[in-house]
Amino acid sequence: MNSSTDPCDVIARALTTYADHAPTGETLLADVRHRLRRRHRARAAGTGVLACTAVAASMTGVGVLRDGPVPVAKPTVPSSAPSDGAVFRSADGWHWESYDTVQVQVPDSWTDTFYSHLWTCPPITYAHPSYAVPKTAQVGRPVRSAVTLQDCGPVPAPAGRVPHLWFGEVGRSPGVYRYDHGWLEEVRVVDGVHLSAFGNDHALLRRILDSARAIDGKDAYGCSPTAPGVVTDGLRPAGPGLDGIGEVESVRICGYSIDGLPQDAELLAGAAISGRAARQLVGGLRAAPAGSGPNDSDNCGTPFRDDLLVTVRGSTGEQEVSVRYNSCNHNGIDDGVTTRQLTREALLPLVRTLYSPQLRPMILERLPR
Repeated sequence: MNSSTDPCDVIARALTTYADHAPTGETLLADVRHRLRRRHRARAAGTGVLACTAVAASMTGVGVLRDGPVPVAKPTVPSSAPSDGAVFRSADGWHWESYDTVQVQVPDSWTDTFYSHLWTCPPITYAHPSYAVPKTAQVGRPVRSAVTLQDCGPVPAPAGRVPHLWFGEVGRSPGVYRYDHGWLEEVRVVDGVHLSAFGNDHALLRRILDSARAIDGKDAYGCSPTAPGVVTDGLRPAGPGLDGIGEVESVRICGYSIDGLPQDAELLAGAAISGRAARQLVGGLRAAPAGSGPNDSDNCGTPFRDDLLVTVRGSTGEQEVSVRYNSCNHNGIDDGVTTRQLTREALLPLVRTLYSPQLRPMILERLPR
């Protein structure tokens, strides 16, 4: 490993260059570790970063102690990992949410959303009531498009506050931020990913954050934080196709976000279903007509893309299926044997399983029923 990529050298140069106006030592270290981890997945690189943490802490001094994260208690939610993969048991009424390299448990009543710094602004009044965002607790991923520059303060007015867990909230240093009327925000960094929990039930927020853990190989649904070649390299899935695996038993759905190069794809979310729901979902995929599309030339100028990797377990084997719905000219369904066009019947059950109604892709409005 040469000096230009050595983790210790990277951290030392960064701290020296930006010492006068840098973020806190903990935040900077977390960001550097996370970037190195994504580029060098080898275990040796991770070891190098940990080895030089003490050096960086001594350079940043008191700042690390002052702005360091609240100590993380031992997880309060039981888990288990059977031999057939990373399957975690969730508490009653709770489920796992995954993002990038971490997973966290939240109550089942919490809905998915995207967020930006505008979350503190007054809510938008939608023209049609069916598009209104329900005022329920939320789990948010960072919005990946242009956002208006506007400062609405650190938190909404009390009447507009909704508890949430934000993944990837890098605008906050680790710690606890207290607001009026008993509301607070606690920020922790787990495996380089910022987690921000906001609400007025302090015990609930602590329980959510205590459940957070790095994804070791696969998340609770069997999704890998490192996207496979079907996503990153455009490879076709291997296997006999959807018609060659017998009766459908279960389906795993892994969503990946791509902001630029496919090789930098990040895990956006994971989900799993079984039984009748799984059979109906796969029935929609099988019924889609052969071909590809619909494609949208208006999307060719954006680097953002979303891919779904669907793994279907049948009575005689498994089959991966690639589903693309937000690309320029490669939208469609591919099981390695047959390429199919997107249909509403095929795509809607997938996104309904993975995301809340507010996150359904716009392409659904253009798909044949």
